[in-house]
Amino acid sequence: MWLFRIIYSIIIFAVFIFFRDTLNIDIYYATTYAIGIVLAINLVETLIVDLKSMKVASGFIGGLLFLLIAYFVTSALGAFINEAFKMAFYFVFAYLGIFIGYRNYNLLENLINKMYKKQTKGKYQEIPKVIDTSTLIDGRIADIVDTDLLEGKLVIPVFVLKELQNIADSHDHLRRQKGRRGLNVLKRLQEQKHIPVEVSNEDFTDIGSVDEKLVALAKNLDGKIITTDYNLLKVAEIQNVKVLNINSLALALRQTVLPGEELAITILKEGKEHSQGVGYLEDGTMVVVEHGKNHIGEQLTVEVTSLLQTDSGRIIFSKIK
Repeated sequence: MWLFRIIYSIIIFAVFIFFRDTLNIDIYYATTYAIGIVLAINLVETLIVDLKSMKVASGFIGGLLFLLIAYFVTSALGAFINEAFKMAFYFVFAYLGIFIGYRNYNLLENLINKMYKKQTKGKYQEIPKVIDTSTLIDGRIADIVDTDLLEGKLVIPVFVLKELQNIADSHDHLRRQKGRRGLNVLKRLQEQKHIPVEVSNEDFTDIGSVDEKLVALAKNLDGKIITTDYNLLKVAEIQNVKVLNINSLALALRQTVLPGEELAITILKEGKEHSQGVGYLEDGTMVVVEHGKNHIGEQLTVEVTSLLQTDSGRIIFSKIK
């Protein structure tokens, strides 16, 4: 490629020098025009090979800045240089400015990002949420998304997809059913229109466990992790990565009741203690009803007597009204 560039540069210089009389220009202008055309061809080639809007904008800004520098330099040296040299100076500096700006477009990106963060400081910023395998298998994330309460894109890592596929292909019937349910939940998420869902192809081959990969990806994206996995929750907390725990959300949204309130409960089964009956609220909270054993299958109005918070959840104790 470099040999080809050298050959066509020599040809362009030769054409302008040998035909300068036909073009009615002297040797200095012929050389200047040849330099300008060679630089322009190289510049266009560079832009076309790797065309990105930010790179082009950065190159344009660099070109303008270097042209401004060239203007001040030639103005200061105007008495000592001719017009052909000035034109060549402009060509060279414009090329250098565009090339340097194009190659260092990341400086412009960083500047824009800093300005954006400064403007949005104190405002809500949409943070990407990385979803793990347990969340897809659990399935409640689809219902949460349908409420339109979440903002920011959902990110499904490619290594989570692989793990989910392996579970779906398992010889164990229960694991296979869980994997298929996770794939169905993923399809449902991709079909909804509330928030965007993106599959990230970023993998971490030097990291062994999926949990550690999830934490690494969340750090790279400056995002959060959505999970129902207690172990992942602790690993993320140790590494200062924020986690949205669906189980904690479910506990927070459970119906609030106080002693003395009345509830309509259907007795479903016997309790552990003598004569107790057990029913459940819509959110799954267990309600123990004194003397409810003989009313299995019936819907009763009960009065809350006390509450008990356990590791597995909350238990409401009541008596028949």
